[in-house]
Amino acid sequence: MNFLRLSSFLLLLLTTTLSAQDLTTPMLTQIWQSTFSNPALYGQQAGRITIGLPGVSNDLAAENITYNELLYTENGQRILDLSSLPDLLSERNGLRNDFSLETIGASLRGDRLSVGVYHRLRAFGEADYPKTLVQVIAQGNAQFIGQTVEIAPLGYATSYHEIGFGASVGITENIFFGARIKYLSGIADLRTTLDGSLQLTTGEENFTLTLDQDLTINTAGTIDYNGLDDINVNYDLNRIETDDLFSNNNGLAFDLGLFADFGPLRVQAAANDLGAKINWENDVNNLRLEGIDEFSGLDILEQLLQDSVSFAGAIDSLRAQFEPVETNEAYRSDLPSTYLIGGEYDITDRLTAGALLVHYNRTVNSETAFAINARYQVIEQLTVGLNVNSRQGASANLGMHLMANLGPVHLLASTDNLLTVFRQKDSSRAAVRLGAALSFGGPKAEKKGDDKQ
Repeated sequence: MNFLRLSSFLLLLLTTTLSAQDLTTPMLTQIWQSTFSNPALYGQQAGRITIGLPGVSNDLAAENITYNELLYTENGQRILDLSSLPDLLSERNGLRNDFSLETIGASLRGDRLSVGVYHRLRAFGEADYPKTLVQVIAQGNAQFIGQTVEIAPLGYATSYHEIGFGASVGITENIFFGARIKYLSGIADLRTTLDGSLQLTTGEENFTLTLDQDLTINTAGTIDYNGLDDINVNYDLNRIETDDLFSNNNGLAFDLGLFADFGPLRVQAAANDLGAKINWENDVNNLRLEGIDEFSGLDILEQLLQDSVSFAGAIDSLRAQFEPVETNEAYRSDLPSTYLIGGEYDITDRLTAGALLVHYNRTVNSETAFAINARYQVIEQLTVGLNVNSRQGASANLGMHLMANLGPVHLLASTDNLLTVFRQKDSSRAAVRLGAALSFGGPKAEKKGDDKQ
């Protein structure tokens, strides 16, 4: 059944690519990675010239499930068992992915005017899906005889190149304003209408299946649909190809930021991905499922998996009844924006404490997160920090970060979920960032707190 195959694909896609915005890096105001969250921080870099080296950021959240709960061991091998998944789920369940691969960048810090440019690959997605969808996929629909259940997964997954150019201007000696424009070039996209619905009814007499359809699936560079039995998937979110760098699937986004330095006290605010959107025009497919259709049969999986003859017959019947309307119309995707406000204070020459509030204005499920952090400069070359953060579905998390300054080389490793590093299979969310940069030239005019990063 095509809606089940597409639904299964959407669900599998988001559960297997779960992977970014973190609650640590924005506060490390003199390192390259912090500029991604606030363009005003171009004016706070440690050296006159900073070269951003490749880095990666990854943020994962899977509501109600963990990797370990879906696996069992048999003959020394780990086996995926989807039959246990329905027992773990709520009526509605969320998935989220946020991944960033930073390739190269550079900034030039002046006394009042500083500028920066970079390239990175971004891939993220969200989904909200009903428990009943998983029950039908994993266990069949015979359990729903005489009932109507919702089985539509709602959400999106997208990837694109991002090239940003920004500047920071000193309004006064202590206050800096930053702005950035970002060119977005789409790689791949897959999304459903967020108000869509697929309601499956299994009749008590003759077990007739009735599907009330009202769902549109828009894809670009992801699905080649040639009929129910010929669906080809080409969905590699993380591919980097020069052909995609300046494609016809493109758009713009804007960032704004403020930073104020009052010696031991530093505060900031920023808004990222304002007005972000991509117009998808190349390699576009739209699949429209609408209307009410019927199919005679007891159990979808039983019909499809019994034997080759039954499979062929079921496919022919399903194709006649449930074939979607396919078009190739361009569409636009609006990307989520992020807002943050934070501050930090130097308690001693080596110890700094701070707080950060971030609101993720996501398309499916918005989220507000809060973190309290502290870091200590162990030696001149090494700083260690911790944070306690609260996010949706995870009210208390412990994070940690390490910064190493080895001459011109600056290294960063951070996570907002420290326990996940040691117990990955028992966790439903994780966040990690790894980064590096080169810094050359004299430091900023020395102020209290300037050497704490």
